[in-house]
Amino acid sequence: MVESMSLWPLLGIGVIVIGFILRFNPVLVVVGAGIVTGIAAQMPLLTIFEKMGAGFLNTRNLPFILLLPLAVIGLLERHGLKERAQMWITKIERATTGRLLIIYLLIL
Repeated sequence: MVESMSLWPLLGIGVIVIGFILRFNPVLVVVGAGIVTGIAAQMPLLTIFEKMGAGFLNTRNLPFILLLPLAVIGLLERHGLKERAQMWITKIERATTGRLLIIYLLIL
């Protein structure tokens, strides 16, 4: 005999879609969707919060990964990276936008 699977936990997806359509705060939308999904899966509220806390602790270094390149780019801009790049590009004759993009894509 085949066991039936409950589809009620999928309500969290609906909460995310509706929250983003209504332009609510994304953090609150995701937390709300997690709570709705946990309640629909008949999890105790304490367990839901424990799982959210464990997920937060496992990904707490994510802001560091996102903010470090931003700081490096800011320092480079402060020391004139944009101006130097513009001077270097203007020295190259026959440098068009298309040719620069082709070179850029070849480097990547």
